[in-house]
Amino acid sequence: GFQHNTLWALAGTTFSEIETSVRKESNMTREFPASPTEKSATIGGALSFGARGLRSYKYGSVSDFVTELEYCDCNGNLHLCSASDSNFHDLLGSEGMLGIITGVRIRTSPIPKFLWGLMFFFPDSLCAAGFADAVKSIEHISVFELLDSKSFELLQEFRSQISSISRISELPSSSQAAIYLELESDCEETLEETAEDLLELAAEYHGDPDAVWNVVGDEVETFRSMRHAVSECVNLKVASLHAQDVLIRKLSCSCFFPNKTRQELVNYYQDSLAENHLSGVIFGHIGSGNPYVNILSHSAEEYHNARILIQKWGKDAFEAGGHAFSECGVGKLYRDIFQHIAPINLLNKRIKLKQKWDPSGLFNPKNMLV
Repeated sequence: GFQHNTLWALAGTTFSEIETSVRKESNMTREFPASPTEKSATIGGALSFGARGLRSYKYGSVSDFVTELEYCDCNGNLHLCSASDSNFHDLLGSEGMLGIITGVRIRTSPIPKFLWGLMFFFPDSLCAAGFADAVKSIEHISVFELLDSKSFELLQEFRSQISSISRISELPSSSQAAIYLELESDCEETLEETAEDLLELAAEYHGDPDAVWNVVGDEVETFRSMRHAVSECVNLKVASLHAQDVLIRKLSCSCFFPNKTRQELVNYYQDSLAENHLSGVIFGHIGSGNPYVNILSHSAEEYHNARILIQKWGKDAFEAGGHAFSECGVGKLYRDIFQHIAPINLLNKRIKLKQKWDPSGLFNPKNMLV
């Protein structure tokens, strides 16, 4: 139930149900701002691989909103733990390998009085990423997302199949990338000043101030749907490629490089894809420095080369002191890659946790570890 501005939810509760319940129980004064764009996803699943929602630039990950969790251990016993317990942190992001999360208590946030959505268009992804580097010091931003040229291509290709984007105006023909920002504040004048600063910065990176799309309040759902549609388009594209060759699967990563600017990161991915003659989609959380990269393989040979490239990206990220597979998870698809490139201390930690929590190997066998 809803008490003290928190909500108890079973692990199978969808984010759509959580958002509806929080708004209803708080008389439309509070919300759960950490939801991913896929509202049919469940909170238990999201916590198992460290999901971050659209508004994570301001609010953090889904797990940052959890204050208590209930879990079932390998002996079938239920336990309740809080953020002060080590078990709490062991379970989060463990990909279901240690126990079964059965319920969670999540905190909520006040609904901001004013909410604006701004879509800035740029001639290419490097200009957009340069703008992102310049914007990172500006306050009141809650959503900070990139859409590259391939994102635009896919939105156009599947426009007739996805209702949420069929209603959106045609994308500017001269634009090859976009940055989507949402601004939140309890003072409208503050947002006006912030928007003016953003327009000036966009012009410095060859963005067209006259081409900016803007919405207010609940109208931001149009842009949020557009951003989510990129993920849906990727899935549709991979499904069509898989139909042509069953060896082709979805390949994606979300690495974090602490030593790269956003522009350097986009350039790194673009150069790697070009050098290997591969096609990829770069979109998502550019503000926090770890956008998604989905490689679209058109043959079994390309798929093989794409896996090698993802291994290189992950290795480079680990060696730079960052991390790989932060939201995509390791699972079974990337298990061999993870074991080959992960730092030995990280591998040992995962092995020890598995032995401690699930010595018989009941939960998700062969996930991440052999």
